[in-house]
Amino acid sequence: MPDLEHRSLPDSVHRLLRTRILNNELPAGTRLVEMAIAAELDVSRSTVRTALTRLESEGLVEISPRRHSVVTRLSHDDIQDACYARYVLEEGAVRAVLAHGAADLVDPLTELVERMEHAARAGDLAAVVDLDTAFHGHLVAAARKPRLAKLFAGMDAQMGAVMRSSLEEQHLDLADMPGLHRDLVAALAGGDPTTVATTLYRHYLREDYVL
Repeated sequence: MPDLEHRSLPDSVHRLLRTRILNNELPAGTRLVEMAIAAELDVSRSTVRTALTRLESEGLVEISPRRHSVVTRLSHDDIQDACYARYVLEEGAVRAVLAHGAADLVDPLTELVERMEHAARAGDLAAVVDLDTAFHGHLVAAARKPRLAKLFAGMDAQMGAVMRSSLEEQHLDLADMPGLHRDLVAALAGGDPTTVATTLYRHYLREDYVL
């Protein structure tokens, strides 16, 4: 039985299954059978059901009533919608950050990118997703606008599904992800709002953008 972390059982099962899905140990289309997972992990079926429900809310699993659960991927439209929403909120946060200077962000964001590079080399998408969440959360928090930060954090749960689906849809290499974040750090260090906005747009939407 895998070594579940020292947290609540539903949280531990959720974390384990999420890692397996993000790292493609459980690829799209894989059926997830409650009884089999419960037996493997030596937990109750209700614990597994709770974890699967949470994974469904994150866009990683589709649950068919009275049948089974299946690992799923987001559609292109869902990916674009999620990324655009995050871009709009983060672009607003960045404007506030640049108003009082972004110099203090460069070192902590660079450290997160370096950790992301290590995780990417190891092929650990789950770790890259967590570091991506920390990276953007740190940037948004620096705007000192709590309501904006709360709205932004509300979208964190689906970023694993967005990144997993984007990699497969666009045939991207996980090793490319840290570079996209380095570009954003470089733009922030430069302090030019137009450059930052353009870099942030391309970071999320991979399209040319001209202000």
